[in-house]
Amino acid sequence: MSILYDKKRPGLLSTRIPLLLLVLCSYILIAELQSSVSLANQQSKSQVSERSTKMTGPEVYMPELLKPGVADKLISLDFDQVDIKIFIKTIGELTGINFLIDDSIRGTVTLISPTRIRLGEVYEVFESVLQVKGFAAVPAGRIVKIIPRAEASKSNILIRVGGDPELIPQNDAVVTQIIPIRFANIAELSSSLTPLVSTGGNLTTYVQSNSIILTDTSSNIHRMAKLIQELDTEGAKENIVLIRLKYGSAHNISEQIKQIMQQSTVAPGGRVARAVPGGAGAALKILPDERTNSLIVLANPEDTEIIRGLVKELDVERPVEAGNVHVIYLNHAEAVDIEKSLSKVLGQLVSGAKIESREPLQITADENTNSLIVVASSQYYRIVEDIIGKLDVVREQVLVEFQIIEVSEDVLKEIGVDWATLDEAIADSVRGFAFTNLGPRIEAVSGDLEGLAIGLHKEVGGQATIGAVLKALEKHSGINILSTPHVLTSNHQEATITVVDNVPYVRDSRVTEIDPATPTKIQTFDFKDVGIELTVTPHISPGDIVRLEVNASFSKLVPSATTGVVGGDTPTTSKREVETVISIPSGTTVVIGGLIRDDEETVEKKIPLLGDLPLIGGLFRVNRDRVQKTNLLLFITPHVLTTKEALEQITEEKKRQTLEPQASFEEELSFLF
Repeated sequence: MSILYDKKRPGLLSTRIPLLLLVLCSYILIAELQSSVSLANQQSKSQVSERSTKMTGPEVYMPELLKPGVADKLISLDFDQVDIKIFIKTIGELTGINFLIDDSIRGTVTLISPTRIRLGEVYEVFESVLQVKGFAAVPAGRIVKIIPRAEASKSNILIRVGGDPELIPQNDAVVTQIIPIRFANIAELSSSLTPLVSTGGNLTTYVQSNSIILTDTSSNIHRMAKLIQELDTEGAKENIVLIRLKYGSAHNISEQIKQIMQQSTVAPGGRVARAVPGGAGAALKILPDERTNSLIVLANPEDTEIIRGLVKELDVERPVEAGNVHVIYLNHAEAVDIEKSLSKVLGQLVSGAKIESREPLQITADENTNSLIVVASSQYYRIVEDIIGKLDVVREQVLVEFQIIEVSEDVLKEIGVDWATLDEAIADSVRGFAFTNLGPRIEAVSGDLEGLAIGLHKEVGGQATIGAVLKALEKHSGINILSTPHVLTSNHQEATITVVDNVPYVRDSRVTEIDPATPTKIQTFDFKDVGIELTVTPHISPGDIVRLEVNASFSKLVPSATTGVVGGDTPTTSKREVETVISIPSGTTVVIGGLIRDDEETVEKKIPLLGDLPLIGGLFRVNRDRVQKTNLLLFITPHVLTTKEALEQITEEKKRQTLEPQASFEEELSFLF
């Protein structure tokens, strides 16, 4: 920049100098600001780097979730007293994970899911179930090992470094977290945190790097990291103590003590000693831990004793108020069942698992009115009411049809029953149950039943094909249709069908000889149930796949065999029983066979007319005893009914099937007369 001097205007230089100085100062100020911003950015990046969590260790390989759109698929998870190994297998089928299960893994799982969840969230639910049962999932390459939780800390689990709670996921995966401590006394801090570690978890310190090493569920580590963040502050030289509460709520009592300490500092004698501006002390902190219902106190020795005295006065048992009694009437669920479920869940919450109150809580079922009597504070009641609202819902229903058929071995060969399926097996594969249309092939002669398959059979034309099968089987004299019962039951609800004869028999017989001339005969009778007993429990899975727990028992009198007692015979029965668990789509028929029994029968062969002649008829006929093998076939067809329309449709179908034979019979009578 050049400065010109004008003789005609001698004041020009004097006016330009201040302007130049102002511009120069502006440049200097801008440069300083840029330098400050750059330094602040570097410090911010440094702080973010310090807060970041580094992770090392194996990750879970879930191939099914890698497919496009699969992770966002909504499914429902409902398990009622299911063996934990079956539960693990189901999760493996949904996610594609290969599991290696320790021999010590045993137990049952009950999981109620009123709403559907994303398939991508299933593994977190799976880890939570394992955590409740005392087990843990440990990734190892392409498999996941299921082991007792106490052994997880010794396995190759995920290791994270850092103490920022925001970067620690809140799930039930077992991990190891290394948290550096900057200011607090690591010995006092670890002693206060140790009671907060879950069963099977571990807390150790590494003095050389002034760090705490935690092995626990990620959600519990997240909780303790928040406490460490509050306690590990600059100038934290006070004592850290843990005060357990017996009656009161950790959250409520901590708030009350904070209000008292903000207004004044109370001496041990109870008098107001001094006012404390801004609180009881610069570093005084009272942190409630709701899980263990405890207070974590960071304070100097004097304030610590004051807080102990306040806790002693506030942590007292409170009487139940009349306003805490509530009655909830249920619309769909059974009050007794809801009471059992809530007692298990809330029993853990009351002990300090995830709830903010320690006030009285009691739930009692009244069977007469199907209601629940809840004694709880407003804070508890909101939680209980929300849980009941999710459990008291209309459950899906399942109509289960049974067809029980007894087929002789000769007829079984005649009609061509195949012990596989109509579908051809793939090369180098083992044939099992398969889906196939049940019915005659195109080239079959009309009226003949060909290729009936034992396995799974789909519907044809929207209607179950089992009715057509029964009509075809009725044409054969060697086939005996024992029963065709069906039962409607709710999801996860056991249903029983019993079709039996109560057969009396003499259990004991004796003769008294008080008077030899007139002996008295005394007989004791008993009864035996003979017939069909069926028990089925349906469980609906995603995609209307129905898992059926079936127990079927078939008993029959053996006429030629009796066990003798004095004065009578005890009938002998033969029994065939099957107990199994199968999973099939709704509307599909599965056939269970192979229950073979030997029946003795007498076959008479004779020359017509001559064999019936008196005296000499025996010359023209012959009787032979033979053993006939009979095979019992059990057809099972479940139908999932989720809507009112579906229930009405199946009702009309059953009504039509019932009235058709009657209409046909009336038509035949009208033709005859």
